[in-house]
Amino acid sequence: MKKRILISQVVTLLLLLAAKPESWKLFRVGLAVMALGQAVRLAASAAIVKSKTLTTTGPYSAVRNPLYLGTMVLTAGLMTMLSSPSRPALTAGLWLFAVASFGWIYYVTIKSEEVFLASVYGRDFDDYKAAVPAIFPLSGLSGFFDFSAYSAEVFRRNKEWRGLTAAFLLAALTAARIKYGF
Repeated sequence: MKKRILISQVVTLLLLLAAKPESWKLFRVGLAVMALGQAVRLAASAAIVKSKTLTTTGPYSAVRNPLYLGTMVLTAGLMTMLSSPSRPALTAGLWLFAVASFGWIYYVTIKSEEVFLASVYGRDFDDYKAAVPAIFPLSGLSGFFDFSAYSAEVFRRNKEWRGLTAAFLLAALTAARIKYGF
């Protein structure tokens, strides 16, 4: 999906505007979850060689879409931060909106990418697709700890610092909203 990032940013902005975060405990839990999601994204960004090869090592040996898995975990962390114990209906509505929106965005994106990868890599992609789950690792996570799959150069080229910066800013904004009640 060509507009995936823009649509994701609009959805995130809507969630931020509608939420009424109030709990430091939920903020801390959400921050830990966001850190885990960011770690998954950082690992995936250091392993994937975009548009050059079919990456099947490192985190890509556990799931075909570890960048999207990381984004899902990051989103769960943000949603935990934005949750309001005193407003359960609002919180449930925001979670439902986030799950539906990001579920649709990444479903469409993954299907589109799979068509492209199948056209470029053919049987190799078909075999990979049959062997490795799309999002949720069903067996071992040992690929995440295969450090030979990672490259500092690949990581720099993939510019994951932008996502890390955005996650930090979202956490800082949420903390400010809790502290100052806006």
